[in-house]
Amino acid sequence: MIMKTYTILIPLLICAFSFAQTPVENQNQENTIQEENIAEEEESAIENEKLKELATKRTIALQKELNLNNYTSSILQKTIIEYSKKANKIIQSNMSEDDKTMSLSNLVYFQNEELKEILTVPQFYQYLKLKNIR
Repeated sequence: MIMKTYTILIPLLICAFSFAQTPVENQNQENTIQEENIAEEEESAIENEKLKELATKRTIALQKELNLNNYTSSILQKTIIEYSKKANKIIQSNMSEDDKTMSLSNLVYFQNEELKEILTVPQFYQYLKLKNIR
């Protein structure tokens, strides 16, 4: 009789303990996922700051070379930041090298189309010359 009792109690206790541990394990997994997400967000914020810094330097150089006014420079800076972020996402993606090349080429095309709207015709052609030199 005692043996039957133990045979029934032991599996019940094992099940009870496993259910008791599951929420703790789930919480630990959730915490780990949250920590990873926070780390990715911080990394993304750092990358964005670097991109903004590079865009600012590029804008200052173009402002001097193309003789841009402050209004045009600020629009140009926003455009450079926007396309830099897009290019970074493409570069960091899991696409094949050919797909990355095609996507980046398309991105450059659309950026140039947008710059045509921002810059005057002489400024745009000067921009293209500067881009080919570097």
